[in-house]
Amino acid sequence: MPSILFKMDIRDVDEHLIVDPLVWVRLARPDAADGQKWRLAADGTAATHRLEDAPVGSPLRLRISPSRYRDIGMFAQVNNGRLIPDASVMKTPRQPSEWLPAFDRWATLSDDFDALTTLLLASSVFQLGRGSKAGCLDEAAYDAVDADDPAAWRAKMALLNLYSRMSVEGPPSTNKIWIGEVSQLFLGTSERLIGETNQDCFDTVRSLSDSPGGGYKHARPDLHKKNFELVPGVANVREMASIKTDVSKANLQITVARATRQGEDICLIDADIDEHGELLAHTFDLVRHIFTKGTDPIDLHESLRELFPERDLGYSLDPRAPVGRVTATVRGATR
Repeated sequence: MPSILFKMDIRDVDEHLIVDPLVWVRLARPDAADGQKWRLAADGTAATHRLEDAPVGSPLRLRISPSRYRDIGMFAQVNNGRLIPDASVMKTPRQPSEWLPAFDRWATLSDDFDALTTLLLASSVFQLGRGSKAGCLDEAAYDAVDADDPAAWRAKMALLNLYSRMSVEGPPSTNKIWIGEVSQLFLGTSERLIGETNQDCFDTVRSLSDSPGGGYKHARPDLHKKNFELVPGVANVREMASIKTDVSKANLQITVARATRQGEDICLIDADIDEHGELLAHTFDLVRHIFTKGTDPIDLHESLRELFPERDLGYSLDPRAPVGRVTATVRGATR
């Protein structure tokens, strides 16, 4: 069986060569169920490896399985003893289980986050994570959320992911942004934000649901009733309407409803990004993965960094268990 030279040029969402202590490379003939595999490591360089006893033929099925990143699958040609993947760039998102967030401190957030900090200070009964204690997520409470509390940091990541889109996207043909239509936040989970909105926003979403346009289309609102009912004191949820963007706007979904909260009639808003886990598969066409549950906030980080690289997300990602002296950190954006 021949040996083949393989240049392992694997990139993350920011086009950086990955660092990963364990990368399995598998090759098989298109008509074979099994093939050969090799254990390699990625050290942040595009190193060339010799794959001994490789299958004969061309093309071959290539599968790359890093420990810190999603699997990549494609065909590869064999030309003059070299393995040439069909893709010019092998780019793959991170494996959520292998990374932890490192949040920017409140005082270091740029001016782009002013609308968020203002909203948080106006939200006196905000729950960051289901079952958490309601209160104001002020500077001290914001900075206290870290990787030791998974429910809280996942909700904080979702908050920042959603803010990155809601602070630039808004109702079409207006100069408004969606986050500006939220007067106070009630609940943040790993998938959504729920808060109070105004009559104009309620009417706008209902109108867009009935007559789609400006990058927004009708979406089913019925499944969101249970989300509104998660907010303490909310009852009689009614008159719901929902709209959703396409992938170019990150599958942002905005749902509104009327409800009663502590005896007062109010308008509620529920915002999420791709709760069914489709965005990542759309964004990275080399990733072979079937999503059956909601998208992890780290998956959303990867899709948002790929689609909107100029946006600062307010946090970075660090490997859970760096090996030796080789570590990797990705910023939410270059400052």
